[in-house]
Amino acid sequence: MKSLADMMGAVLKQTGSAGAMAPIWDRVVGEVVAKHTRPVRWEGSALVIRCDGEAWRKALEPERASLSRKLSAAMGDKSVSMIVLEVSKP
Repeated sequence: MKSLADMMGAVLKQTGSAGAMAPIWDRVVGEVVAKHTRPVRWEGSALVIRCDGEAWRKALEPERASLSRKLSAAMGDKSVSMIVLEVSKP
């Protein structure tokens, strides 16, 4: 029998809704980082995260692999192969 996390991960991936990842993202990165970043779309198995500025993108760059693993674990699968960081356009 699949766990709730397994089912949730599969549903989020099938819908292609990165916005629905926000609660999981917030829990994984914490309140401060979540205020300045947000999931915006899937590109295959890569999750694209929009950052409020270049400083936030640079700060998260070294954490991408770790964040991918934590997100996949929170979703109950290996669906997040990588994190792509982009900066919000003014």
